[in-house]
Amino acid sequence: FVAQQPAPAQRQNKPAPFDTEPVHDVPSLEVTSNTHPEKTPYPLTKQVINIGRHPSNDIVINENVVSAYHAQIVREGNQLIFIHPHPQQPRTTNGLLYQGRRIPGNEPFRKPLERGDIFRIGDDHGTLVTLTYNDGSAAAQDIALAIRPIPLGAPQISLGRHPNNTVVLNHPQVSAYHAHLQQVQGGYRIVDVGSTNGVYVNALRVTNQLLKPGDEVRIGPFKLTYTGTQLTQQDESNSVRIDAVHLIKRGNKHVVLLNDISIAIPPRKFVALVGGSGTGKSTPMGALNGLRPAESGMVFYNGQDYYKHLAAFSTQLGYVPQDDIIHRDLPVERALYYAARMRLPDDFTGAQIQQRINEVLEDVEITHRRHLMVSKLSGGQRKRVSIALELLANPSVFFLDEPTSGLDPGLDRKMMFLLRRLADKGHTIVLVTHATNNINACDYVCFLAQGGRLAYFGPPGDAKKYFDKTDFAEIYSALEQTEQNPNVPAEAEARFKASPYYRQYVQEPLAQGPAARASVSGATVALKQPMRGNPWKQFILLSMRYIELLKNDRGNLMILLLQAPIIALILFLLASPDVFSHTNIVNCPPNAQIPQTVPNKFDCQNVVNALKTPQGQISAAKKHLTVDQALKNSFNPLNSGANAQKILFIMAFAAVMFGCINGTREIVKEEPIYRRERTVNLGIMPYMFSKIVVLGILCLLQSAVLVIIVALRAPFDHSTFLPPLVEMYISLALTSLAGLMLGLAISALAPNNDRAASFIPIILIPQVIFSGIIFQLNNPLLQILGSFFAARWSMAALGSSVGLHADLLG
Repeated sequence: FVAQQPAPAQRQNKPAPFDTEPVHDVPSLEVTSNTHPEKTPYPLTKQVINIGRHPSNDIVINENVVSAYHAQIVREGNQLIFIHPHPQQPRTTNGLLYQGRRIPGNEPFRKPLERGDIFRIGDDHGTLVTLTYNDGSAAAQDIALAIRPIPLGAPQISLGRHPNNTVVLNHPQVSAYHAHLQQVQGGYRIVDVGSTNGVYVNALRVTNQLLKPGDEVRIGPFKLTYTGTQLTQQDESNSVRIDAVHLIKRGNKHVVLLNDISIAIPPRKFVALVGGSGTGKSTPMGALNGLRPAESGMVFYNGQDYYKHLAAFSTQLGYVPQDDIIHRDLPVERALYYAARMRLPDDFTGAQIQQRINEVLEDVEITHRRHLMVSKLSGGQRKRVSIALELLANPSVFFLDEPTSGLDPGLDRKMMFLLRRLADKGHTIVLVTHATNNINACDYVCFLAQGGRLAYFGPPGDAKKYFDKTDFAEIYSALEQTEQNPNVPAEAEARFKASPYYRQYVQEPLAQGPAARASVSGATVALKQPMRGNPWKQFILLSMRYIELLKNDRGNLMILLLQAPIIALILFLLASPDVFSHTNIVNCPPNAQIPQTVPNKFDCQNVVNALKTPQGQISAAKKHLTVDQALKNSFNPLNSGANAQKILFIMAFAAVMFGCINGTREIVKEEPIYRRERTVNLGIMPYMFSKIVVLGILCLLQSAVLVIIVALRAPFDHSTFLPPLVEMYISLALTSLAGLMLGLAISALAPNNDRAASFIPIILIPQVIFSGIIFQLNNPLLQILGSFFAARWSMAALGSSVGLHADLLG
């Protein structure tokens, strides 16, 4: 990038650029590019100042993304007006970006210049030229927060998102009718009228509380200060400042992960946390967003101790982890719909949700993919959808962990360009990355060295000067430990803390902010988690989403649905029609001393009838046997119920297997999604019961198919107290549900899908061993162990129903 100097013959008509910083009392425009480190400020002293690539402009920007005559600054009275497009060129090639909004090249745009205004010119390849306005005052060049006084005096003042409220707080985190201020003797009382995200007074959630002068009320991103005579309203949705002071954290074996790190992140800035492998780039992010807090030190959000007030700020944070936080088996629009229903206030209508989805899709420039399955998107597009999902609640602060990982250089640049626009729109962006090709798009870069040491924090352009390197990759090498000098990280940290950059970008901002007025000694406090959403609503929503996921994953759904019919058809072919008849369940070989009283000579009813006679009872008494013992001795031990026993065992084992397979992958496969939703408002019970109910219905269906198909071939003739088919179905259904619980437990404990699958044999083989069929459980210890396995109970129940004798049940 070259901010071209005017030709000698023209210099009397052009404002000369400053050599270093602009002087005070003179408004200026600083021109920078993310492809070159130069910063060139131009004084705005003329009546008309032309901006473009052509040499005849007052401010010449020699970049291809800039049109020949791109824009103009005109003085109207005491006000400077920024005009696009230039009057001599009715259309510019790449338009303009202002506050994250893309202004087309043919759209007229006029903006009175104010302190902190930033305009950007960029293309689809990620090149960005930045024009920053400085009003010439000595004040910090940042957008001042608008403070709106709200007079009190009415008996009731309503606050909410709907336009007919007394105080309209238009933000997705605010309910339509969020709270009321009710006048009471001596002041006002604030009442939460059933809002989704709650009302916080002095960082504590309240439902009904009398206000005292000086109380700070927080509703979503709005801070309302009660003075006794009025409320002062501040919208902090686009102005969250983060101060981290003396953060220290240790890992296993007391390994230092954060070594006394302090940084200050102004509002609406784009910050990159970078460093070599093993430097723990994600650790400071976890400390800043509260997911993995530091052991000691403090983190301030707009002057509030974040660790103490986590619940009050939780809805203002967006977090995109390295893993995708969207289900791949949903269309983009449906994935966003379910997330919106989970995160936005309950009173959002379907039309309002659809409007919000349209807005975030436009923000991440993926509207044309809204009906496509997430699984069919590229890696960069999936990451954009994850960002869109987090944008639904319009968070003030965005944390992203390696969002460009795995992307090619072109997509990497586009992703950084997207994040740059989001920062310009008002979000504070904190990014962890190892790729530094497009780090110039950031406002600040934080270099970390081994041992969690701060080696640099400041603008990326100054980093090369500070390290005296021409490329960011060379900085990595300069911070690595070597055998000759293992103290490189400690030396880099000490050098930075003694540098003017540390004073300018860390010490002075912290001294001017809230960190200077707080004590940072001692350990951090335990974090209070945010309130969870309505359990019943979450259960219904999660169940609907899970059913849609199962329906869209057709391959897996077919496997689940065909398991039971396939096993049942195999049993249909193997079983004989009379396998469960009472003569096959138990039979007695013919005996010359026992008369045949029924048609089948193997029917034990012959023995029963004989034992009822006086002669039979006398014969049993002579052998010192009771009637029952004599009957048992008449059974054929080789043929009684052996085939029925095998069929029942396969049915019981299949039922356990169905449930186990149904549940084994269902939690672990969406762990990143669960963790993210859990940090927002997801309750454990709605999540678990959505899995149990949907998969439980599948288990009941599988059990019904198995029982019915087997019964068509081999009817069940015997039962204990219910109709045979019903009794068999209940036993198998309970067995399958027990298997489902085992599968879900595995899924919750396993670290990944592969490990969960490897647990299945470990769970199923003991079901075979302790079922009592292959091995007799003939001592108390084995009986106790067997009682822990569903197959054992299933065999006892099924065998009792069909009439199997106890010795065939182990």
